[in-house]
Amino acid sequence: MTKQKQPSEPTNTTTCNCEAVIFDVQRTILKISPHCWERNEEFKVSKKKKVKENLNKWLLDAEVIKDFVQQIVAKKSWSEGANINWPAWKYYGYEPAIDKRNDMAYRIIFFLDDNNPEIIGVITVYPCE
Repeated sequence: MTKQKQPSEPTNTTTCNCEAVIFDVQRTILKISPHCWERNEEFKVSKKKKVKENLNKWLLDAEVIKDFVQQIVAKKSWSEGANINWPAWKYYGYEPAIDKRNDMAYRIIFFLDDNNPEIIGVITVYPCE
């Protein structure tokens, strides 16, 4: 039986400190995928076509995503699944995470890696519409 190779992690993730206890494990590192920022840019472009207001109130940053993680930890309810190619990666989806700046609801998809239990990896965050 051949051992599967772990999927490679993007080299351009945004990494910051984050204090959260999920499944009784202290998580201290938040890694945000570049896909998050791409989705954020797509949302900005679509909003720009609809409204002429200040777009900064809709744009996400690492601090807003850290707040989303704290909301997830407080609720303790999310959908879950596993990566079929790498069982150590468990994926989770949660909604609504509320942006406290504008009361907008988002869905956040994140993963936990059994081999690196201190990490919370955020795959994407997008508005609930």
